Amino acid sequence: MAPLELNPMPPRIFPTNPNFRSSAEEEVFKAVLGSLSENDAVFCNLEISTHDRGEIEIDLVLLIADRGCVIVETKGGHITFDGESWVQSDAKGSRKIKPAQQARKNMFSIKDYIRNRWSQGNLKTDWIVAFPGNRVPDVNDKNLPRYRIVDKNDLPNIISTIRSNMDSLMSSAPTSPLWVDAVISHLTPLAASDADRASVLGGTLDYIKTLTHERAQLLAQISENTRYYVRGPAGSGKSWLAFEQAKRWSKEGLKVGIITFNRGITTYMQNKVLELEVDSRPSWVGTFHNFANYLGTTAGSPGNYDEENDIYAESLISAATRLGDEARFDAFVVDEAQDFMSSWWKTLDLSLREPGKGRLALFGDDQQKIFGTRKGPEGFFARFSLDDNIRNSRQIGELASAFTSRGVTIRGPNSFPVEYIECNESEVIDMADDAVERLTDKEIWQPGEIALLTTKERHPVHAAFTTRQRDSYWQEFWNGDSVFYGTVGGFKGLERPVVVLAINGFHNSEDFEDFLYVGLTRARDKLIVVGTKDVCKTIKGGSSR
Repeated sequence: MAPLELNPMPPRIFPTNPNFRSSAEEEVFKAVLGSLSENDAVFCNLEISTHDRGEIEIDLVLLIADRGCVIVETKGGHITFDGESWVQSDAKGSRKIKPAQQARKNMFSIKDYIRNRWSQGNLKTDWIVAFPGNRVPDVNDKNLPRYRIVDKNDLPNIISTIRSNMDSLMSSAPTSPLWVDAVISHLTPLAASDADRASVLGGTLDYIKTLTHERAQLLAQISENTRYYVRGPAGSGKSWLAFEQAKRWSKEGLKVGIITFNRGITTYMQNKVLELEVDSRPSWVGTFHNFANYLGTTAGSPGNYDEENDIYAESLISAATRLGDEARFDAFVVDEAQDFMSSWWKTLDLSLREPGKGRLALFGDDQQKIFGTRKGPEGFFARFSLDDNIRNSRQIGELASAFTSRGVTIRGPNSFPVEYIECNESEVIDMADDAVERLTDKEIWQPGEIALLTTKERHPVHAAFTTRQRDSYWQEFWNGDSVFYGTVGGFKGLERPVVVLAINGFHNSEDFEDFLYVGLTRARDKLIVVGTKDVCKTIKGGSSR
């Protein structure tokens, strides 16, 4: 296909470099581009498998931001009407065709496909037939009226014809400014070839970023609350919200500390802080264990935590009480709040310049309490709940939702099917390694797009990192050049496009479903589960709760 001469701000095209089955399809494709903008999108050669209509092939799907969706059915060769039927003649001979019926079938297929995958109801949809090599008179075909035909003479004005036709429909154009992005996220996997993972990931990431930034509206709504707790499922954008709140309070001139539980999510926050102007950065970022060191004491290690007999509580609270005014904070933003001990809340409150009144914004998910039961903070906190997953693909989100007791709306895009590899528990690591090798060598995934996570014992590559190498370990993750090896617990709050989940046992059989929930939701686009037959069966069947 020759290079396209596009208008300065062309529509988004999927796949990026389409291959057309005929010169007629390419001609129509080129004709639509000149009158569409960057707000619109064009899908070529879309294939949909449906239960009631079978395998569907659609020449062009146009997403026109201010109108809706249009299906274009293209017929090349010489086209005539014999009084009853349309006839197509080319080098293969002559045959009767039903372009109107085919276009309508395709339109209803795409309409149903989208309606079943988003929450905005029926999408305004229309259809048109293109005969780019012919001049077609009005033959009074009730199934294919002239206004639904674009012939050789009409081709330069095809978008004007489409807009006029859509304006005559009774249904309303989509009102959400994000509707095109939402449809793109669901159709991209259908338009991309097996090796075109970049196209899938690019569209998915843009869509997820758009949904995440919608969360900023929540902070505006709760801005009058100086102490609040936001709970939400995995993939609901809590960490992004936490950082955004810290940034806003810092811009007000407050001394803000960001406190987390895991080292991994801390490195995320630290990298985000470096993106800000120096005078608007939060003053301190670290784990609570780092904060204990800041106070001149220790919070111990998870293996020694006991809510009933907290051996570190006295020294933590005492150190916070002695803290000088210059070392105190105006506000704390806490991510992974579900993992904080009771004494930690008291310690943070006493580290504020106004204990009992200073600002506290907490973000957590009780379903991710994989380090044991924790009591929440004392006192009044405004409570807010998120109920949707905007990070994981629909396939992953729906699978993981079976392991949470809350109702979760899956808003993520359609993507790759979940893959299962069954083996003996002793073979899990080896089989997971084989899966990574296949992903990088045969499926053309980049190593930096993949994480291999274990549920119990560390992978040998992970175990080779010493405690002193902790910073370089996480820097390797953020560099994004290599496959990342970690544990489910350590990766909580983070993600990669592809996760190979190696289920090699559990530390506590009572919380294995919470571990599965956390592990499944670390994958954004593609998930491979490696485990015993019983474990895979459990995941496929959903939670026993």
